[in-house]
Amino acid sequence: MAKLEGVKTLDMVNGEITKVAYGGAAYERVGNVGEHGDIALRIAKPASFAEVGQFYPVVKEFEILRFIDDEGEKPSVHADRFVFFRKVSAPANPSVEERVAKAEGEIESLKSDVAALKGEAGYKRIGKSEAQAGDYVKFIETNDSSITVGKMYEIVNIDYEGYLDFIDDDGDKNCGVSSEVFEVYCKVSAASVEAEPKPERWKVGDYAKVVGQSIINEKGDIVKIIQDTGGNVPFKVESMDGKSTEWRSEESLVRATDEEVAEAKRAAEFAKFKEGAKVRLKSGGGELPLNGYENGKVYEILYTHLQRNRIGIIGGEITMGFATPDQLEILSEEEAVEHKKWAEIGREVGEYKKGDVVRYDYGDNEICEVVDDTEDGRVEVQTKDYGICREKPDTLRLVTPVEARFDR
Repeated sequence: MAKLEGVKTLDMVNGEITKVAYGGAAYERVGNVGEHGDIALRIAKPASFAEVGQFYPVVKEFEILRFIDDEGEKPSVHADRFVFFRKVSAPANPSVEERVAKAEGEIESLKSDVAALKGEAGYKRIGKSEAQAGDYVKFIETNDSSITVGKMYEIVNIDYEGYLDFIDDDGDKNCGVSSEVFEVYCKVSAASVEAEPKPERWKVGDYAKVVGQSIINEKGDIVKIIQDTGGNVPFKVESMDGKSTEWRSEESLVRATDEEVAEAKRAAEFAKFKEGAKVRLKSGGGELPLNGYENGKVYEILYTHLQRNRIGIIGGEITMGFATPDQLEILSEEEAVEHKKWAEIGREVGEYKKGDVVRYDYGDNEICEVVDDTEDGRVEVQTKDYGICREKPDTLRLVTPVEARFDR
């Protein structure tokens, strides 16, 4: 097998590996353009001969860049399936900036260790709904120049809409909004932080929050773990709507809280309701805010409002009704087409009238005439051999409505 064993991660930025060690040498990430002698991390298109999350040696033969796969073959490299790492040598005389950065990192580490030894406070991540004044908010992603990503801001107030107020870097009151990615922490003693068990490794079926670089899923998105290869980029994750998958490193994910998972599931379910779609009202009809709308009938979605958990529908006796997702059933494309056909002649689906020409939808498909309107869930039709029969509407198909018959 040509996959490289013993590759160690040395550095990461936003959850993405930027530097590794292999064979006693350091390798830095150089992007999607490789050279002979690089090592390449497979990031997409898993195959029987090359695993996603594993490193492979890169060679150049006859001016074609290739990698040595798990079967010993040398297929050509597809740039969209790999990122490349190039060997670097440690500088004999590191720059002042490099030495200062190294010293600062060591100082911060020592501060953290001293605080732990003294029993000083640490931070514990909590759900946003658990936040109280005196807790802290930390931003993962924001476009607000008055907020520093990664800095802890003390919450000074929680307003009536649930926004977390804090004092920003400019000394002004600010708050986290839905377009930003942030987490909430409470201050706890170092002893209680240390006493907390180390989180278990994610299992297939668990949910995580993306904190690394945006690829397919954005920072802050909740994803589901669907595969774990155990490699350098071990986790295959699926978006909450099930429409997209991607591979993620362990460092690019954090464990999602129950509150975050529940909200993500609600948002994914809500997203199924599209403007202009046809829905059947299942419950709540005849009562505010659905007075003028009847259970079992089909209506059209005018707009949706996730934050208020309501969906505006039209087509009832009043201008608009408001329903929640659990009160509505989305019609299939086939059902929507059928509903449109009936609506064009001013009827509900299966609403037959005296004089309609219909066809049996089973047996010999006999064509008959409706002799009595729909009543008690049945339609009376005149058959050739059996006289008048009372049939269920769903066993018949409308051929010609009475209003369109030329023989009348």
